[in-house]
Amino acid sequence: MMKNKKIIVIFCLIGLLFSPPTTLGVSIAFYETNPDFNPNYIISDTAVMDYNSLTIEQIRDFIAGQGGVLNNYVDPQTNLPAYYVIWQVAQEFHISPKFILTMLQKEQSLVTDPSPSKNQYDWAVGYSCYGGVCLDKYRGFSTQLRSMANKFINDYFADLNVRSKHKNNFFCTFTKWCIGDAKETQDYQLIIPQNKATAALYTYNPYRGGTIISGQKYGANYNFWKIWESWFEQGVFRPTGTLLKAAGSADVYLIQNGQKRRFANFSSLVTRYDPTDIVLVEGAELDQYQSGPEIKFPQYSLLMNSKGEIFLLVDDSLRHIASMEVFKTLGLNPEEVEEAADADLASLKQGPEITLTSAYPTGALIKDASSGGVYFVQNGVKYPIFSKEILLMNYPSQKVLSGHPEELDKYPKGEAVKFKDGALIKSDSSDVVYFISGGKKLPILSEKAFLSRNYQWEKIVVTNQSAVDIHPTGETLDVLDVSLISKVKIPAKSATTTEESLGDNTTTTTNY
Repeated sequence: MMKNKKIIVIFCLIGLLFSPPTTLGVSIAFYETNPDFNPNYIISDTAVMDYNSLTIEQIRDFIAGQGGVLNNYVDPQTNLPAYYVIWQVAQEFHISPKFILTMLQKEQSLVTDPSPSKNQYDWAVGYSCYGGVCLDKYRGFSTQLRSMANKFINDYFADLNVRSKHKNNFFCTFTKWCIGDAKETQDYQLIIPQNKATAALYTYNPYRGGTIISGQKYGANYNFWKIWESWFEQGVFRPTGTLLKAAGSADVYLIQNGQKRRFANFSSLVTRYDPTDIVLVEGAELDQYQSGPEIKFPQYSLLMNSKGEIFLLVDDSLRHIASMEVFKTLGLNPEEVEEAADADLASLKQGPEITLTSAYPTGALIKDASSGGVYFVQNGVKYPIFSKEILLMNYPSQKVLSGHPEELDKYPKGEAVKFKDGALIKSDSSDVVYFISGGKKLPILSEKAFLSRNYQWEKIVVTNQSAVDIHPTGETLDVLDVSLISKVKIPAKSATTTEESLGDNTTTTTNY
């Protein structure tokens, strides 16, 4: 269990363990770190310039769903509502409205603050402010947004399009934040920007962030990334492999790559997933997903098309059985062949054909009699299974066959078998709990994040570290705020307002 523990986000215990590092007498520490944060590549250039990423209505609804009052604010300079000003600036300067929203939150918490001051509106994105002093001619919500957008697109990005303008053989901004060239931030971190967006962000605010310098906390570009990731880069609202069911409905859906796929019948569900993993949600949540192809047939169905060809369904792939001789050799039952509409089969991928030389086309569990290791063998390839937990979860009713080493030696070794999508796992040597999605392990940020997703503690599978390590690490699952679901189309994800995600209105450092 991970009660009362922060998972992934690790607050530094520097003061307890040893003295903080210093640079010429300046103490440096981190108040928060995240292994997913790459300070050399904060967001993509395309993301900054995607000015059509949100419509006027989507901007309005997004703001309304964040708990602040920005949706009610009318800019006195233009007599226009804030959401319209954001859209207007995005269109004029070809800058993403998502970028503008993130800057508003990073600098002044304006998107989530329920009672912002006039000062927060006046210096909405901290433009022209340095060391707490701001130039009065840039005061005002609309002026702030227009000036910031103009600076990023027509100064920073424009300069970064010209080699050697500010430094020989580099693409740089005027403060010499250059792509591919190391430079130290004002919180003493060495950064090598890998793209224009990152160089521009450090030009605007030359702090890495997540740092404490001589007792002063800086959120800066770390906060920008954290807010951006939480709102716009978490992938789908629910990760691939999640099973959802609306209260009062019999329909069960698989969330896969941002779509909901309905199970047409109980057999198509139970041959793939454990029904006890179904998460009950409000119908409004499911309404936000686009519908993907229906899952109509049970796993390992035998399906016949209009031409009389017979296929074996493995996951979402159809494997043509080359002949009736192959069919009989495999010991398949003709009475189990189901006629299927060509249109239904057309939506499924074509897998490799099953011939007489296909070893274990439906897969078999074979135990090495000498070593005791178990492999999943399919199509002449053996896939090692690193733990009994993977074996029991992925193949709960499949018999393990005893095999001779000579037989197994004939087959090349494939990648280790991973936990199936939807599994909750943790190592026996760590408190970190992961959700398996698309073969990756997604760290669950905290107990609050775990409970917000209606996960069940008793479903966590404890396994060895090697079985955990075979899964690449994916995005971190933060707290799920379902109040946003009916307001904004998925994949937008609500951010939590914590001390660390508040704006930098007291520490803004901006070049102009």
